[in-house]
Amino acid sequence: MSGHGPGGIAPSARRYWFALLLCGILLCLSLPFYLTTGYRCYPGEVSQIDTMPLCAVPISSPQGVLSPQALAHPSWLHYYWLLALAAGVVALAWWYRRSGAGLRVLLPLLVALGLAATTVELTRTQWSGLHSPSAWAESAYLLVFNGASPLVVMVPMLLVLAVAERSPGLALFGLAFGGLCYLFATHDALDLFHQAGLPLDQLNDPAGIRQLLNVAVPAAVLLLAARLAYLTGSPPELADRT
Repeated sequence: MSGHGPGGIAPSARRYWFALLLCGILLCLSLPFYLTTGYRCYPGEVSQIDTMPLCAVPISSPQGVLSPQALAHPSWLHYYWLLALAAGVVALAWWYRRSGAGLRVLLPLLVALGLAATTVELTRTQWSGLHSPSAWAESAYLLVFNGASPLVVMVPMLLVLAVAERSPGLALFGLAFGGLCYLFATHDALDLFHQAGLPLDQLNDPAGIRQLLNVAVPAAVLLLAARLAYLTGSPPELADRT
């Protein structure tokens, strides 16, 4: 995922694979907090307010479909990501300093902290977003804390890290990953899987995993990318063993 140095080894991949792994692990650890109360819909069941089914769910929205209010304990998700941000910054700073490239990660970490601070402030002031016919403009509301907020922080951080590492491979991954994250931040995962032809019911969610899936897919992609970057940055003899 980057240019190779002497012997076919990618020096930058030796460092940034840890950033990918760390982001993937933090997302995986957050998954239990995204569980909701399971439910099933029954034919003909409608609300008393209008004719919409009681189990109607937002299929897509440029402002995001992951609402913490739908979770059993919304505050737990807030606290987890505050702790995860602090732990992630410390771990990434330690890793790059250990690798002798502490300055390379400084700007990416500042970007992550700046975006997190912006999210906290916009959430505190109950910002209502940009009201525009443009879906891209309305997507600015994703900066207000929601279930996809970690992705909003991680994607720019990885792109800035790609610039700092001078890694075209990481930059391309960051752009593709950003597109994936936007898709899962603004579209219901069960509906996406259903449209892809998977035998899943996009309406019923007895296990309460609807929001969890929207985060699990980006987490899995990060872990796979971390593995690939690790193998790319390892000496040939070590890569052969793994």
